[in-house]
Amino acid sequence: MLSYRVNPELELRLLQAPDAAALFALVDANRASLRTWLAWVDGMVNRIEADKFIARATRDHQATRAFSAGIWWSGRLVGVIGHNHIDWTVRIANPGWWLVPAAEGRGLMTQCCRVFFNHAFTQLQVNRIVVGVATGNLRGQAIVQRLGFTPVRTLVKAEWLNGRAVDHFIFSLLPSGGKAGPADAGPSTRPRL
Repeated sequence: MLSYRVNPELELRLLQAPDAAALFALVDANRASLRTWLAWVDGMVNRIEADKFIARATRDHQATRAFSAGIWWSGRLVGVIGHNHIDWTVRIANPGWWLVPAAEGRGLMTQCCRVFFNHAFTQLQVNRIVVGVATGNLRGQAIVQRLGFTPVRTLVKAEWLNGRAVDHFIFSLLPSGGKAGPADAGPSTRPRL
């Protein structure tokens, strides 16, 4: 099983078939809060959907070296970080991530993103990371700004979420040699997942 220890209590671990029950239970227990910013939550109605998600993530990892990892804090699954899409023709990655409310506000996601983005630049050799964050998602905006992303533009009606069109702020991050990058990630954050 491939994993990376971010700190003594925080681990990124590739999602595997045995994790499906824990993943579904986590989503189901936190459904109301997660669906605020995550459109896919309503579709994960049973463990079979969690199995399908993990199977797709496994195929993507084998085909592209990109990965979806469970975020394990103190031995408990508390979220996921992964590549939603990598456009290999231009080497641009579009990641996504989420945490349950009980794990928010502790710096966990910032630490995980540093590791994840550093892996994308150093191991996957992407040239840019681009993320869209809903204009109302202040926590998501704070994370990308803290990590050195540069605002690019606003994409109007970027997503259909909970019965309404939602605009996104689009942010971009270049490798540490560019204007903004994860220079503070350091060599200790280079997982080989």
